[in-house]
Amino acid sequence: MAAGKGETKWTLKELKDRLDGNELDLSLSNITKVPVQLLSSLPKATVLDLSCNLLVNLQDTFCTQLTHVVKLDLSKNQLEELPADFGRLTRLRHLDLFQNKLKTVPVSFWQLTSLQWLDLKDNPLDSALVPVVGDCLDERQCRNCAKGVVSYMRAVNSELERKRQEQLQQQRKLEEARRLQEEQEQELRRRKKKEEKERRKQEYAARQASKKQQQEGGGQEEGADTEEKANGVTSSVTPEKHRTTGSYCYKLPLIIILLSVIAVAVATYFYCESEPTNQLCRDLRTRAQQVEGVVRGWVAVAKQVAAGQKE
Repeated sequence: MAAGKGETKWTLKELKDRLDGNELDLSLSNITKVPVQLLSSLPKATVLDLSCNLLVNLQDTFCTQLTHVVKLDLSKNQLEELPADFGRLTRLRHLDLFQNKLKTVPVSFWQLTSLQWLDLKDNPLDSALVPVVGDCLDERQCRNCAKGVVSYMRAVNSELERKRQEQLQQQRKLEEARRLQEEQEQELRRRKKKEEKERRKQEYAARQASKKQQQEGGGQEEGADTEEKANGVTSSVTPEKHRTTGSYCYKLPLIIILLSVIAVAVATYFYCESEPTNQLCRDLRTRAQQVEGVVRGWVAVAKQVAAGQKE
């Protein structure tokens, strides 16, 4: 055993040297930390004495690696609490916790079904645990202490388990209520989405119907306009054609007469210029003047007729 700062260092050889049959005595060794790893290498050490040391707590690995221990002496230490999974030491039959600083023991004590002897004297135990522990002044009382504490912790565990189940059940109810609420919300969203889709379809159908109606009405109006325009064009073209034809009918004689008068006038002019005293020239001038009057009358009449047709 080598001394170091703050704790005692052990070697496996030193532990083996202290092993006597199945008993390993590490009492009065100023131990502040149990050498769990080394002790787990000694499965024959089913009786372990760690009394009269400086232990304040036990490592969690103590309960997982020393499950072979049958008798354990932790008396006269400074233990303030035991590991929560202390009940994993299911082979434990004898446990001495005399003169420590324990206020309670872990609920997992209910798993120590092999425990036959227990001493918890000189510990500041909670008032609820004191009557269960008893005095433990003799073998019988220590046996009763072991039985009573295991039974008490079994009842405590059952109550805790009941509360856990109630909490679990309450949690399940809350989760179920939440699930139902989510389903209702989803259903409501689906319904709203469906209604919105149906509304859009109806609006689209209404727009299409309105558009079709407008197109059909526009086509009828366009056809009527086209027919009206066609009729208008026909009716307008026909009078114009008639007016044009009528104009030609009246203008052609006038043009012929006018040309004849011009020809006569030109011939008379040139002839009578050379024979001013000729009786014929005088007669022609008189005739020309008469013809001119007639032509002017015809022209006036033609203009009046043409004006009447235009109106």
